[in-house]
Amino acid sequence: MGYQLLSDTVVLLDHKAAVDKIYSNYKFYDDSVVSASLKSQLFHIVSPYDRKTTVSDDVGQDVNRQRSKRKKVAEVFDETTEKVRSNHTEFLKLNNLPAPTEECDNRTALEFVDGFNRDDRYDPSKSYNGANSTQFVVLAEFASQSFLIPPNCRFFNSEVSNLANLLAPDDRFDFVVLDPPWWNKYIRRTKAVNSKISYQMLDNNSIGNIPLGDYVHENTIVAIWCTNSPTHVAAIRENFCTKWKLKLVANWYWVKVTKFGEPVCAFNGSNKKQPYEQIFIAVGENNTTFEIPKERFIYSVPSAFHSNKPPLVDLFESLLPERPKCLEIFARNVYPNFTSVGTEVLKLQNANLFDVVKRV
Repeated sequence: MGYQLLSDTVVLLDHKAAVDKIYSNYKFYDDSVVSASLKSQLFHIVSPYDRKTTVSDDVGQDVNRQRSKRKKVAEVFDETTEKVRSNHTEFLKLNNLPAPTEECDNRTALEFVDGFNRDDRYDPSKSYNGANSTQFVVLAEFASQSFLIPPNCRFFNSEVSNLANLLAPDDRFDFVVLDPPWWNKYIRRTKAVNSKISYQMLDNNSIGNIPLGDYVHENTIVAIWCTNSPTHVAAIRENFCTKWKLKLVANWYWVKVTKFGEPVCAFNGSNKKQPYEQIFIAVGENNTTFEIPKERFIYSVPSAFHSNKPPLVDLFESLLPERPKCLEIFARNVYPNFTSVGTEVLKLQNANLFDVVKRV
């Protein structure tokens, strides 16, 4: 299992373990492959990203001395941030975390991802699709690269605006995940510097126009990843759910922490970068049967890939059929029992991101 319930509202989720479970539960079609697991470097997040230097760094000492001379102003937190910040204190009490080691930077993870992005030849502009209808993991060659394709899945490398042309009119899904590329000034600046580490952003109207309501049923569960932008939050609460024939039942929080439990950046005042994102949980508009916790705080060490979210389906296992029919929109991964759609749908399935063990 890739997660642990620490209390009714606090969950510790292990992104790497959740993915590795897939490749340990199924055999490979190529019987020369023994196993595969995500490279541990991807989750070597041992220090907050806003901690630029270490105490042993002479330059850092000079910077810290200069900062100490500045007048400090107490940060004022909005209600949501104060709630998450308070829950983080509870998380630290509930979880038996390892003590920090002398190694206190994220260089291992960041250099690995930088190297991957530099060498990666993935072309998001190409349209193609594929499927694996077997119960084996397939190591597939495509465009001179290798990708791990899990069992019982299908994928479309395509703009999400083509969704109605990709899915059958009678397709209905038990579980849906959306991770929209919300309009974001930081991402806009990042994309201007390096297009390989960001994605094409969409405005709220474009996201709302996705015909998701055509593919849900009464018992569908939908998880929508969202930034902390009040505009984006309001769009989900006041517009998207009604348009998609859904009703909102829960507001969860993904809190990104280091291996030692520290938030990956400081909690900040309104309109500033935060160490958490929100997950809105909705169900079919006529659903009256599901009891989903209205609030949960999910803690995990994030992948070093920008905006790479952990898989959520295991958290809803008790509410879904034994073999659920799932859909992920704006996907960058492929999982068993999922139809995945996005312009980088196989990007993070690249075999170079896994330790693939073959028989000698």
